[in-house]
Amino acid sequence: MLPQPLTALKQLLVEGADASRFFQSFSAALALSSLQIHNFGGNSELPGFLKALALMPGFDEIASLAIIRDAEVDPQAAFQSVCAALRRAGLAAPAQSGIFSSGRLQVGVFILPDSSSAGMLESICLRAVAADPAYACIEPYFACLDRAGVPRPANMEKAQLQVFLASRHRPGLRIGEAAAAGVWPWQSTVFDALRRFLQEAGTP
Repeated sequence: MLPQPLTALKQLLVEGADASRFFQSFSAALALSSLQIHNFGGNSELPGFLKALALMPGFDEIASLAIIRDAEVDPQAAFQSVCAALRRAGLAAPAQSGIFSSGRLQVGVFILPDSSSAGMLESICLRAVAADPAYACIEPYFACLDRAGVPRPANMEKAQLQVFLASRHRPGLRIGEAAAAGVWPWQSTVFDALRRFLQEAGTP
């Protein structure tokens, strides 16, 4: 996957097309119109994407580069993987997740859901809707499947999120589509650290 032509001084790289839709909506809610968002594909594609990005016309003029990816099972390993990809592309790496490096080009990395826990984009979205009445119905659904002898899904958080989204007026939305439809409560304190990171990444 190749980067799009650079059209802004602030660049954000995210993991996958669905995450790209999610962060387009979140950035719009924060009025971050100066932030250009790229889908770098899968995690194994990030090193090549960064090398290509660094060779793009206009790269020397950009002011900040932010990268967001899932922790999966190990947030520290995920952070180190992103930092290694940055260094292989000849770019600076921040000291820890959630902050930006100093220098002419500020580089930041945020490991979802919160820089320190295992999980993913689905994890932070589930936390953000924990007060929604439909949330209390998620576990009873899986308990019913247990009683019926149906094995639980391999990725419970993805499955739980799908159950929650089935409760919305338009069921069947993907996480990015749900963001565009206004499902996720951007004002939730669960999003505070991610919100601050995006604001630092995209504020002129």
